[in-house]
Amino acid sequence: MPFVSRVVTQIRRGFKKRDFLKTLGFRMTGANLLLIETHRVTAPSFSDDLEKGGHTVRVENKVATAIERAPRLEPDIIILDAASMRTVGNRMCRRIRGACDPCRLIHLVENHITPDSKWGAHITIVHPFTGRKVLNAVKRLRPLPDGDWRQVGPLRVSVKQRRVQCWDEEKRLTPKETRLLQVLLNRADSTVSRKYLIKHVWDTDYLGDTRTLDVHISWLRRAIEKDPLHPRLLQTVRGQGYRLDLSGASAA
Repeated sequence: MPFVSRVVTQIRRGFKKRDFLKTLGFRMTGANLLLIETHRVTAPSFSDDLEKGGHTVRVENKVATAIERAPRLEPDIIILDAASMRTVGNRMCRRIRGACDPCRLIHLVENHITPDSKWGAHITIVHPFTGRKVLNAVKRLRPLPDGDWRQVGPLRVSVKQRRVQCWDEEKRLTPKETRLLQVLLNRADSTVSRKYLIKHVWDTDYLGDTRTLDVHISWLRRAIEKDPLHPRLLQTVRGQGYRLDLSGASAA
């Protein structure tokens, strides 16, 4: 498509600035965010703060529409601004987690709301707060980059060097082990289905034989667990998949 036509197409579609830049070939390095907020133009929006923070932002005004478009948008994090909608958002959270799990969820609520972990949000932020606090929450949940070392719970990981440090030891990983750990880290503290892992690590939808996944899970446990036979971090969720549990883990 000619350059001018691409520009016109993006303007007609109403895509935000960063979507436009991606069309022109610029590489985006931030997280892919889906922001659900009110349609009221008088209400404050965090979309500009998030974009200035280097992230790609798609805004939807209805939960149903966001859920419908999520498979195509493939967001790393969904931000539900329930405060802007003047609602608690607890049912919305459950609905989003049920439809979009293992995507990460940030819940923004008004100051008279008492958050409940059973609602399903990974992080809940209570007003008053600034855009900086939302950016910090995104930073905590954003996918693991392909760059240098990064500390995640008790794990210190370098995807680029294919190395992991844990329990005062450093192990080198194979490319598949590295990719498997990266996918699990990006969905830490959430159950990740076997189907999701096979699709995102081996790039296939074939589920006829999942022994390869089981073997790589076993190898990964040897790299990150103190006792691979009694794993504390990489847990099996029977009938569902696996969960990398970093919420209560400590390297001490």
